[in-house]
Amino acid sequence: MNTTYLSHFELVEEPYSTSPNPRYLYISPTHNLALEKTRWTITTKRGLALVFGSVGTGKTTLARELAQRLEDDPTVTYVFITNPNYPTPNQLLRAINQEFDVPQTSNSYLDLLNIFKNFLMTQVLKEQKTLVLIIDEAQSLKAPLLELLRQLMNYESNDQKFIQVVLFAQEEFRVRLQHPRFRNLVNRAAMSSTLDNLSYAETVAMLRHRWLIAGGKNFPFTDAAVEQIYSYSQGIPRTQVIIADNALLAAFVSGQTQIDADIIHDVVKDRGLPDTQPLSPTPVIRKHQVRSGISSVRRSPNAK
Repeated sequence: MNTTYLSHFELVEEPYSTSPNPRYLYISPTHNLALEKTRWTITTKRGLALVFGSVGTGKTTLARELAQRLEDDPTVTYVFITNPNYPTPNQLLRAINQEFDVPQTSNSYLDLLNIFKNFLMTQVLKEQKTLVLIIDEAQSLKAPLLELLRQLMNYESNDQKFIQVVLFAQEEFRVRLQHPRFRNLVNRAAMSSTLDNLSYAETVAMLRHRWLIAGGKNFPFTDAAVEQIYSYSQGIPRTQVIIADNALLAAFVSGQTQIDADIIHDVVKDRGLPDTQPLSPTPVIRKHQVRSGISSVRRSPNAK
């Protein structure tokens, strides 16, 4: 089925997969701003950067893009934790130590903290390395784990933090951080960013960008179809990708190569889930030309 699906639209890869592949990331202005602010925090060794976004706005893909860009710098060593929901700070600390290949260990939590501190000092001060800890789904971090991160960021010299921490989290995490118990952690945040939903113009650019990356030639979605994708998805990239992928399959099954608004309506009706609701009231969409060029250069990830 997949081979025929690709052949039907003359594609090399699936353009609208929900896998967080940085090659397919469309970098909107807010995505680009979040990347630049986060990289500035890392470069200047300010300690903590936060990136917030609603479900489906591309946080995980952006986190992988950040990690991929860090690979270009030989002075940077990073660890990427995708599921930080550890039961205890001890287990999270052990995971961090293992991922950074810290040569020593201990059964004592306090000793383990000292071992990691000494490791950081050696790497940063003697080896001139920048150590980065990237954590996705940070909203799942329990309070004791957040306290551990705050404690790690206490390791510093007069002019730099020894470890740079980047947290990608859903909007609910921003609400949690308003609690007084997290004041000391919040005060260590050098930068914070928010990923917005895509505008109509950005929706057009994103769909075309992914189509080109997948090897597509003739973009199959009519203007009316894209308008409906934007309306039903309320600008959420993941939902837009799901609708577009379902529409390609529906067109393939019915033998069509162009996707109009009727196909989008049928796909959404068949899906019948609350993530596809039309905007209310229906927005006035101003059409203007959008570049369909690739927004950034991608590299093959290096082996760690």
